[in-house]
Amino acid sequence: MRKHYLLTAVLTAAMLTGCSSSAPEGQSQEPKAESGAAEETVIVNYYGRPDDNGVESAIVAAFEESHPNIKINYVELPDSSNDRLKTINTVLQAGDSSIDVFASDVTWPPIFASAGWVIPLDEYLEAGELDAYLEGPLSAFQFRGANYGLPFMADCGALYYRKDLLDKYGKDVPETWAEIMETGREIAEQEGGRMSGFVSYWMQNESLTCAMLEYYWEKGGEVIDEEGKSVLDEALLTETLAQMREAIESGAAAAGTETFGTTEARNVVTAGNAVFARDWLSGYVPYNNEETSSVAGNMEITSLPSFGTLGGWGVMVSAYSANKEEAVEFAKFRASEEAQMIADDLADITPTLKAAYEDGPFLEKKPDLPKFLPVLENSRPRPQSPFYAEISGIMQLEIHSVITGMTTPEEGAANITQQVAQVLQ
Repeated sequence: MRKHYLLTAVLTAAMLTGCSSSAPEGQSQEPKAESGAAEETVIVNYYGRPDDNGVESAIVAAFEESHPNIKINYVELPDSSNDRLKTINTVLQAGDSSIDVFASDVTWPPIFASAGWVIPLDEYLEAGELDAYLEGPLSAFQFRGANYGLPFMADCGALYYRKDLLDKYGKDVPETWAEIMETGREIAEQEGGRMSGFVSYWMQNESLTCAMLEYYWEKGGEVIDEEGKSVLDEALLTETLAQMREAIESGAAAAGTETFGTTEARNVVTAGNAVFARDWLSGYVPYNNEETSSVAGNMEITSLPSFGTLGGWGVMVSAYSANKEEAVEFAKFRASEEAQMIADDLADITPTLKAAYEDGPFLEKKPDLPKFLPVLENSRPRPQSPFYAEISGIMQLEIHSVITGMTTPEEGAANITQQVAQVLQ
């Protein structure tokens, strides 16, 4: 029996679907055409992201126009990433062929690859075809020497800073977390205490785990080794948690940072009340929106100390697909320049292709795009483990307990180290 590397919550998840086609679930082809009739049409079932602004529908239509013998049955998944994971997991766990290709969060490849539920794409790709993609976004889909997907939307943690204030006080852009807090606190004090030195969103969720990893990586810490075993350094974790707690207790971070979600943190920045912010690439547009941000034109972006946590989405192909070649063909299109341009026109995305940052239509539309390139090049995936969701859940709880003063950094580090080791043993 194949060993399933799955979380308890995922194992018990109920199926959630919303087909946009009348094709019966699991049906992969229409009845064969009679002799002498047109070539048969292959149906590829694509479980995609929500159709915000019509992005998925437009990409499907463009693909079908250039591939008249392949029909895409687009299944719109729920808004919640966790619900999407449960839906896909339920189908693949059953060995059901009703999914051919699906949109994947960057943390999912180890789950499905370890279980044998997705196929490596290497044999379907031409030599050098992967070279078109940025190394960071692509690395999230590479697991134990094989490539299991193609990225179509990039994201990662970044440092935002008030260029006008650094210039005003003759400060360089900080290169360490300690310098970020020290410089931010100093400038905030010289501005009369009307603002904070730093802000992010450290409520108890996935972004908090990402924030902690970015501190921990700066110290040289790692979470797992190549065999998938824990290599957490309890001493470095203690230092990391102490540093984050100090940011809250010293007032270097904006009041309420430990309770903030995306909206609350960004409101602090756009109101002109923060010197530095840790945010995702998606923060650049709202920070520099002249109609809604008081710091538009002054909020610049750069790499975080050490590494920024990789985010984004890509596409993978089911091992149970009855039409793997056609599924791969659509997967390649979903991550192509044409599809990424469609998505950017409708919803504003960060592309995953190197060429987008060098010349062509992306730069014509988004002249600031090259600022993202060094940030993306300095990104890395979260720990690539089938049990990442469990690891992150442990970390979120313990990190938040420390920064809110419920436990000490020593206690939090010890709890994380022990519990993660138990999960990965």
